[in-house]
Amino acid sequence: MGEKREIELSIVIPTYNEKENILCLISKIKNEFKENRIIGEIIVVDDNSPDGTGKIVDSLVLNENNLKIVHRSGKLGLSSAVLEGWKIAKGNILGVMDADLSHPSDKIKDLFFPIKSGRVDLTIGSRYVPGGKIKGWNFKRKLMSKSATLLARVYTAVKDPMTGFFFIKKSCLEGVSLNPKGFKILLEVILKAKYGKIKEVPITFTNRIEGKSKAGSKEIIYYLQNLLGYFPYLRKGIKEIFKFGIIGFLGTIINLVFLYLFTDVAGIYYLFSAIFSFLIAMSSNFLLNKVWTFREDLRTKVVKKYFQFGIVSILALVFNLIFLFLFTDILGIYYLISQVLAIVLSFGVNFLGNKLWTFRK
Repeated sequence: MGEKREIELSIVIPTYNEKENILCLISKIKNEFKENRIIGEIIVVDDNSPDGTGKIVDSLVLNENNLKIVHRSGKLGLSSAVLEGWKIAKGNILGVMDADLSHPSDKIKDLFFPIKSGRVDLTIGSRYVPGGKIKGWNFKRKLMSKSATLLARVYTAVKDPMTGFFFIKKSCLEGVSLNPKGFKILLEVILKAKYGKIKEVPITFTNRIEGKSKAGSKEIIYYLQNLLGYFPYLRKGIKEIFKFGIIGFLGTIINLVFLYLFTDVAGIYYLFSAIFSFLIAMSSNFLLNKVWTFREDLRTKVVKKYFQFGIVSILALVFNLIFLFLFTDILGIYYLISQVLAIVLSFGVNFLGNKLWTFRK
């Protein structure tokens, strides 16, 4: 009798009402294991599906050595289901896939072997790297996904930190406490796990054909709560905010100097003076932020990025002028003090817009 070989890969599949898809998915994963000679196991974590998904898997477990199921008391959430599955996983590499057939099973090998070979520690099935794409989503769904991804880019340079298809070396999670809410667990893994290199593998994400999507307003709230909770991990971002602030302060001085010269010396109406001084300060801020804050080569797409920087800055200017007018004409505050207050209030718009669009990596 041959020696039983060690499990290499454990793929966790969270389920809730997936009876139309689960058999097909398990079959696809088993075929990928066999064709690529991967010693793997499948762990289904079912949240007491009313449609009988758990019972369907129970009937298979009796005849499958490398198929497990975890039954939970109710709908407790995808992220916690992943963690439940990982607790009993025997593989040296841990993975997760959606149960709705949206993730291509033929990409399992492309996520698995780079980690097995030791080249990387974390592989991500990405919709947003070259070669990746999404099929079957409407505009609203795409907009929501892109917005969530852009918000996450404050924390990481990963192009698709919202995907639910990724593998990671188990040792990278040793001693790491994960406690995400809702559907999205990868961003927390990226921020907390102890890994070296990441590889994003392009995938084609296909919208579910059978069953109903679990995404809803509650998941959006959970996601925003997660983002706020990750603030202590924003080390690089804090440095960028600090540098952006310093440059903004220098730009404020430049702005105020020219505002004074244009208004009190040249006699130009203060709102027009504010526009002229803004353009001068904006050009200075762009050059300094490109080279120092976001550490880009000055020659890289300089015209395009200056145009983007200008759009964000104009948006910030709109807020600036509105507050400047309110403080000066409505509240009667001296225009120089009003300008300082307006600049402070528009700072957040300026930083996030440029971080997430102009200088995103």
